[in-house]
Formats: sequence, structure tokens, C-alpha cells
Amino acid sequence: MKNIWKIIKNDFRHISQNVVAVVLVIGLCALPSLYAWFNIFSNWNPYEEDATSNLKIAVVSKDQPFTVSQLSLCIGNSILESLRENKTIGWVFPEDERTALNGVYDGDYYAALIIPEDFTKSIAGITSGDLSGGTIAYYENEKKNAIATKITSKAQSTVETQINRTVFSTLTKIASEIGDTLKNAEEQGSLYLTALSGLEAAEKDIKRYISSLDAIKYTADSARNSIQTLNKLSEKMVSDLQEDFTLLSGSPLQISGVQSVNTRLSDYAEVLKRGSGNIKQSKNLLKDLKGTIRQIKQELTGADDSESLQKILAVLENQPEKIGDYFSSLVNLKIERVYQTKNYGSGMASFYTVLAIWVGALILVSIIHTQVKTPPSETPYKIYQEYFGRYAIFFLIGQIQTLICVAGNLFFLEIQCLHPFLFWLASAVSSFIFTLLIYTLVFVFGNIGEALAVVIMVIQVAGTGGTFPKEVLPVIYQQVYQFLPFPYCMTALRECVSGMYQNDYLISLLQLAPFAILSILIGLLLKKPFTGLNKQIEKSKEKSGLMV
Repeated sequence: MKNIWKIIKNDFRHISQNVVAVVLVIGLCALPSLYAWFNIFSNWNPYEEDATSNLKIAVVSKDQPFTVSQLSLCIGNSILESLRENKTIGWVFPEDERTALNGVYDGDYYAALIIPEDFTKSIAGITSGDLSGGTIAYYENEKKNAIATKITSKAQSTVETQINRTVFSTLTKIASEIGDTLKNAEEQGSLYLTALSGLEAAEKDIKRYISSLDAIKYTADSARNSIQTLNKLSEKMVSDLQEDFTLLSGSPLQISGVQSVNTRLSDYAEVLKRGSGNIKQSKNLLKDLKGTIRQIKQELTGADDSESLQKILAVLENQPEKIGDYFSSLVNLKIERVYQTKNYGSGMASFYTVLAIWVGALILVSIIHTQVKTPPSETPYKIYQEYFGRYAIFFLIGQIQTLICVAGNLFFLEIQCLHPFLFWLASAVSSFIFTLLIYTLVFVFGNIGEALAVVIMVIQVAGTGGTFPKEVLPVIYQQVYQFLPFPYCMTALRECVSGMYQNDYLISLLQLAPFAILSILIGLLLKKPFTGLNKQIEKSKEKSGLMV
């Protein structure tokens, strides 16, 4: 233990007596903080309106007016007016399609929306049963910036929402116009219904007339048959009388009266025959009229039965805009934010703080030697004495780096942090783990250890859920992330930023303990076996004349 303190005192004395060393240490303390602050600040609010309004997206409408139910519509112009009032994206409105597309290809615009000429006509097709809808062309420059295309996807949803709202409002106006027409038809229908009762009475009278005509026709047919029979008898009587009176030609009896009766009977039979035909024709006409009245009655009755139609017409007439808004957003999503974070920068502070602490530890091993030189007049130090004695300077500088970084986050950037002291404590523990692990790798493996520390950092940046959820990462990252320290450090810091859940903070810090134990075991057990290999590597580096 005495030699450990001796090494520590010598290290601090050497630094304090060397101006260059003091300047280097000051730089080492501040440099990692700059890395964290710049990254946090650059990610402060990239998805908010103040930032996304700087992304330029062109919108051009070639839509032509279209008349529906005597209402002239141009949905394309309505969309342009709505987007001019929308500040979520930096909408620009070039004069024509060519200008907009050229702007997308040369990088002036991130995307372009082109509304075709028949857009309103396509939307209005629903009134004639055509449900194909309208199509808007969306051109996106994915080469300009990979993240920008993800941000402009917000513009896509904005446009879709705005278009749906505009379309539904337009369709509501159309429905309102149709409603006025139906209302007029309803007023006419009430007149028809008034006449309907008269038609029903007329139908009953026609039924009685048909029955009466049937009776009259039957009586007329019977009378006609009787008269025809009498006519035949009278003709036979006249014939017989003529024969008899021929014999009595000298008789004073005259038969002219009998012939007159026969003639009148024939005329009356002919009249009855014509009357029977007229009655039959009248009966057929009345039957046709009865069928027409019945059809009119059914149509008028059906048109008046729809109570829901009356309610819809009333709403369409009084509040067409509200109906449009209703159908464009049938479901309102009520958002309850759990562990709400006020801005994106505060959410990313945990990741960039942890990364800055690792970078700070990595810089330390590249500037300060991990090997201890024993003075010639003294007994060589033991491995554990060198290991713990030299680590003290790494630990102290690492803690200063962490304190500066945390203080800048809290008081300069003013990130959201519900538990500032615990935030610093978790950062300090992270610094201890990182400096111990990286120091151990370099202490045992030399330059190879530095390379290993860089590799571990790269893996952790890519695959521990710092920027993207670990669930969306490749399977290999999902399998190895739990064996790395970053996830546990970030979890502890996030608990401080957004709010605690049960014992997650303490559990995360305890999960870092195995890394400390493993580092100490590697440093104490593998140093001696790798000493010879490290000397060979150092000799090879010196022979190259290039490598430090």
C-alpha cells in the first residue's frame, strides 16, 4: 500500500511541476465535455416546428375547376391555401411543375408535391359511384440527407391530413347542395302526398265504377241477346204473315205496322252492341288508371319513409364545415405522455454524456502512460502496486471530466433533469467503470488494448440503443448489447432525466459492478503473461521508425 501512495504522489508532483503537463491535463479535462455539449445542442430540437419549417418542400397545383350539382370546385387551390397557413414545413409554391422538379433534383427542395389536373374531378367521382379517388405525386430527394427524408415524412402526414380535411369539407358542400335539391323534392313530395289521398279515394271510386260497368255490361249483353231473339221471331212472324196475307190480298188488314216494329228492334240491338263495346273499353281504361295510381302511391310513400334522411339533410344544411371536419378526423387520439421529455436534446443527453465519458477515458490512455517506471535506486514495484498506483491519476482526471460535462449539461445547456445529483452520481460511476476498463486494456495489452477500446466504443455507439431502439437493430447487436456497459449507464441517466421507476436506477448501477471486477481481474492476472509480447511489439514499433 505504501508503494501505491508513493506512485500517486510522484505522478501528481510530476504534473504540477511541468507547465506543459498542466496545460495538457486542463485540455484533457475540458475536451470530452465539448464533444457532449456540441452533440446535445445540435440535437436540441430537430423535430419541432422551429426546425422543420426550414425544410423546403415545393407544392404545385395543376388542378382544374369541376362543377358538381351546380357547385364549382377546385380542391387543389383549397389545398394550397391551407398549406400557406401551415408552418410545420417550409412550403414553397413554384409557378410550374418543371421548376418544382428541377428544385428537387438540384437540391433546392427536399421534396415536391404535384397535384394533377383532374384531381377535383377524380374526388368528385364519388357522386357518380366512382370510388377510385385522387392521386398526388410526391417526389423526394433521398440523396440530399438521409435523416431529412424521415423528417419530411412528417410533411407527408401533414399533407394527407390537410387534403382529407379539405376533401371531406368539399364533399360536404356537395352533399349540402344535394340536400337543398332533396329538400325541394321533399316540398314537392308533400304536395304529392296531399294529392295521394285524393288518388286513393279516386282508386276506390274507380273500383266501384268498374263493378257498375261490369253489371251494366252484363245487363246490356242480356238485353241484346233477348232483342236478337225477338228480332228473329219477328222476322219469322212477318214472313209467315206475308204468306198468309198473300192469300188474303183482298183483305183490308195492313202489315206495315208489324214491319215497323221489326225495324226498330234491329236498330235497338245494334245500339246495345255498340254500348257493350264502349263499356268494355272504359273498363280497360279504368284498370290502367288504377295501376298507375297504385305505382305513384308506392313511390311517394317510400320517399317519405326515411327519417334518417331528414336528420342528415338538416345537419348538412346548417353545419356543412363541421361535418367535413368530423369525417376527416373520426377518431381523436388522446395522448398521455409517460416520463415526458421537454425536448429531443434532453432525451439524447444520456447517450452523448456516456459517450463523452468514454471518449475522455480513451484520450487519457493515449496521452498518459499506463506503465510505471521504477527508480533505479528502489526495489521494482509489484504488478498490483503499479496497477492501482497509476490508475489513481486516470480516475481523478476522469472524475473532473465528468463533473465539467454534467455541470455544462445542467447549467449551460439546461437539459431537463428531475434528479441532478443522481445524474452526476450515475455519471461519476460510469466514469469510474470506463476509465478502469480502458486503463486495464492498455495496461495489459498496450497498443492492442487501445485498439480494443476503440472497437468496443464503436460497437456500443452502433448497437446499444443510444440512438435507435435496440429492437430495430440487427440481431447480432441485440445479442451482445447486454454484455457492454453503455446500456446500463444510459438507463441510469435516463431515470434521472425523465423520472424514476421503482429501483431501476439502483439496479442499473449494480449491473456495472461485474465490469469493474472483470477489469481488475484482467489487470492483475494477465499483465505478467503479456509482458513479453508487449516488449516484442514495442521493439517492432521502434524499428519501424514511424509508430509511437
